Amino acid sequence: MSTQDTNHSAASEPLHPVLSAIVRELAQEREKLLEVAQSIPAAQREVRPAPDRWTAAENLSHLAVVEQSSGKLFSVHARQLREAGAPPDTTSDPAAVIEAFNRFSVQLRNQRLQAPERVAPAENASFDEALEQLMQSRTRLLDAIEKANGLPLGSVSAPHPRLGEITLYEWLLMIARHEARHTDQLRELLSQLTASPATPTSSTTS
Repeated sequence: MSTQDTNHSAASEPLHPVLSAIVRELAQEREKLLEVAQSIPAAQREVRPAPDRWTAAENLSHLAVVEQSSGKLFSVHARQLREAGAPPDTTSDPAAVIEAFNRFSVQLRNQRLQAPERVAPAENASFDEALEQLMQSRTRLLDAIEKANGLPLGSVSAPHPRLGEITLYEWLLMIARHEARHTDQLRELLSQLTASPATPTSSTTS
């Protein structure tokens, strides 16, 4: 778990076991993402390896937008549960929740996907600004998770544009696995930049 995540939860009530496991996965995937992103030379972080590929900065900007929008959806549905006086969560097996989500294989890059316009990266995204946006979106997400602690998050579903109806637990797992997918994309980007000349920026796929 990153220092940011550890400090954020230090003064809070212990998280439900399922949320705790998911927060660990979120932190682990974020750590991997940042390690790869920051390994890309500074001069190449806003450079395309090909006309139809995002820059490193655009990848991070896209992830911040996805986390922000997904976090808002999670927060709205969790608040509705809380205001409805939902009973405490009785889910006791984090591994089962995580294993069930594996059916979607979100992190695998065996198929290129076109990102919806609403989660497209900022135009001419700055690497440093995208990093800051990622930190801010994660802080807001962790706040939403703490407020949802103890709620039956596996009992409520909301539609995802690609995955269909998924539970609130699965929305959080989607954020982590989506980052894992883009960590691999950044590894590919670094390899392509090393092997080919720089390409001007333009819109592309995720």
